[in-house]
Amino acid sequence: MTAFATVADLEALLKTTYVGDDITQVEALLDAASGHLRFVIGQDVYPVTTSTYVGYPSFGREDLPQWPVVSVDAVERDSVAVDFTYRPGFILVRGDDPVDVTFTWGVAAAPEELKRLTLVLAAQALQMFETTGALSAGGLSSLAIDDFRAAFADGGGETGISLTPHAEKSIRRAFGRGDVVISEAYT
Repeated sequence: MTAFATVADLEALLKTTYVGDDITQVEALLDAASGHLRFVIGQDVYPVTTSTYVGYPSFGREDLPQWPVVSVDAVERDSVAVDFTYRPGFILVRGDDPVDVTFTWGVAAAPEELKRLTLVLAAQALQMFETTGALSAGGLSSLAIDDFRAAFADGGGETGISLTPHAEKSIRRAFGRGDVVISEAYT
């Protein structure tokens, strides 16, 4: 899956340049951070993707599994086109027999908020790795090197790739499905 941010984005943020194996490591951290955000959101959101899946309508309604929907390209039963009506987030068909749904969903550019959070999460993980040699500090309660010091009151519970509960709720509200409609700025 495509990360919400690039190595160049992180280099610009941190005012540094990565070379060689460091690029591979940073790409992996950006992918991990983006994957975490997708998991929290419950949707892929970006990039624009076309996929086909088998749907099982209930009373003729089939909810589409990804958001935002760009288009419903085809609905078929046993390789025969089926008439359907599109409504935001779902389709209506006659009957409840399984249908093959081909649809296009996602946005063309990574939303700025997801890009920003990806960079923050990757930078935090990178700092943790550079400081401790691990992606999570676990029971680390203190670390001192010359003038640098790190101490975690929660025993490292919020280290590594994680968001605060408030941030998770916020991005679910902005980019998840639920009752929320994706802003036109992201479609």
